[in-house]
Amino acid sequence: MTDPERRIVEFDRLNWLGKAVFVTGNVARVVGGILEFVVERTADLIGEAERAFHEALDDSVEDAKILDEQAGSNPD
Repeated sequence: MTDPERRIVEFDRLNWLGKAVFVTGNVARVVGGILEFVVERTADLIGEAERAFHEALDDSVEDAKILDEQAGSNPD
């Protein structure tokens, strides 16, 4: 038997229950793909933030210094 996810389904020939199951399955597949993408991107972002945090704790990295401060317009 072929892979059940790759079966060709003729939507017009399904009854109302079959159409409901078909649509629900496709919506679940799309939502699952979106959630997987969001979780992967979030994990990447957390990893990059953690790496940047640990790099900032390195003693060989100097703190930022103001080299030149110019007078600008005062909003007060």
